[in-house]
Amino acid sequence: MKRLLGFAEFVRRHYQAIIIVTVALGLAIGPWTTAPGQALQPYTQALTFLMILFISFTITPRQFALVARQPWGVVAGLALNFVYMPVLCWALACLLVRDPQLATGVILVGVVPCAGMAAVWTALLKGDVPLGMAINGLTMILGPFLIPPLMVLFAGSSVKINPWAMFGQLALILLLPLVVGMAARWLADRFGDVKSHLPLLPALSALTAVLLMFTVCNVNVPLIAARWSLVPSLLAAVALIFPLGFLVPHWLGRFAFNRGQRIAITYSSGMKNLPIAVGLAFASFGKLAGLPVALAFIVQMLTASLFYRYLSRQAAQVRGTA
Repeated sequence: MKRLLGFAEFVRRHYQAIIIVTVALGLAIGPWTTAPGQALQPYTQALTFLMILFISFTITPRQFALVARQPWGVVAGLALNFVYMPVLCWALACLLVRDPQLATGVILVGVVPCAGMAAVWTALLKGDVPLGMAINGLTMILGPFLIPPLMVLFAGSSVKINPWAMFGQLALILLLPLVVGMAARWLADRFGDVKSHLPLLPALSALTAVLLMFTVCNVNVPLIAARWSLVPSLLAAVALIFPLGFLVPHWLGRFAFNRGQRIAITYSSGMKNLPIAVGLAFASFGKLAGLPVALAFIVQMLTASLFYRYLSRQAAQVRGTA
């Protein structure tokens, strides 16, 4: 068991490097062969299901009690996830991305729920972890109901969207594993002790996400080569999403929330569950729509890391002057 927990800690500490290496590897071998990505592509929905199942086992119904205790913090987190970020990604797609499928991928980045990794960063910064977990859980539950109409609103004029089919896909890869995982956790808490195994589950979820990122990068290399002139503007759009996704909510939060709440709300806004976007891209919009998501994964991790350093130094300066 100690080895498994050590492995989980290794994944948590080095996840940023793992993601960068995985994406680079998928792109690097793409010119020679896309066979690995093609082999994994039929299993993207199953991998997304497992990713959500692993992470949902760490969610308990008690976390939702915070909605009543900190309603404005939760409302702010939901508004940032399902209003601010979709509008931001849509605006950047309209301004910078000409290809409809690539633009759809940029919009997908904004509409998916927040990532479970947000709670990890929040904990490292001594932020309000329960608030972050409540926002995370609610965005996961609301995602299947809000993502289809948001995609119709922001991308429906460029690509054909079947909202009912998308809801069915989201129910299968998001809602069902979420319900199963939470129910399994409830039963496990009642009839056994599972706390010692919980640190392993986020690592398994993270590595499943890595497989999805590799797949989307590897299979897209020929499509990138055919549309090389579009890549600079796509990179510009993706590079702006997360700095704005972190800085604007953190700045606005100064007027309504304490430091711990601001950290939780900011990371819940800036950290998006991008593997869900990959699964949706493959299922509903074509594999090219997954490329912006894969690139966004790198930028998201780098931005989260840089913002962590910024907030850590800020806290150290406050302690130094106290």
